[in-house]
Amino acid sequence: MSAVVREIVATEWIERAWPLLEAHREELTTNPDLMVLDPDIARYQTLEAAGALLSLGLFKGDDLVGYSINNMFTHSHYGGLLVCQNELLFLAKAHRRGMAGVRLIAATEQTARDRGADMMLWHAKPRTTLDRMLPRMGYRTQDIVYSQVL
Repeated sequence: MSAVVREIVATEWIERAWPLLEAHREELTTNPDLMVLDPDIARYQTLEAAGALLSLGLFKGDDLVGYSINNMFTHSHYGGLLVCQNELLFLAKAHRRGMAGVRLIAATEQTARDRGADMMLWHAKPRTTLDRMLPRMGYRTQDIVYSQVL
């Protein structure tokens, strides 16, 4: 059975997604003492109600095995530019072989395009599969983000 991508209401899936959220944090969080897993459900609900949150789940049968959570906004400086910016992208390790991740990214792009987005932005940790994959999918570096704990 092939994995299927479909739109979800993120706040309705948060409890079922918890094991994935924990695995995501464990694998990719750069400052675990600072970045404590505590989703702001009220904020997500506000974004969902405003149509400013694009959420996709990757399902194997009834099991959620991956997600793509994205913010949709009009750029502050380029007022006519509708941007879809990825906030979270994760795929359970057991489902990373094959094209499931590419299908999740492509579905995110298509859904953003269908909602009128002009640009898609992805954050990728250096030297990860996503970092290597995005240039092969036609993406180019837009900005480099540095962080420092204050």
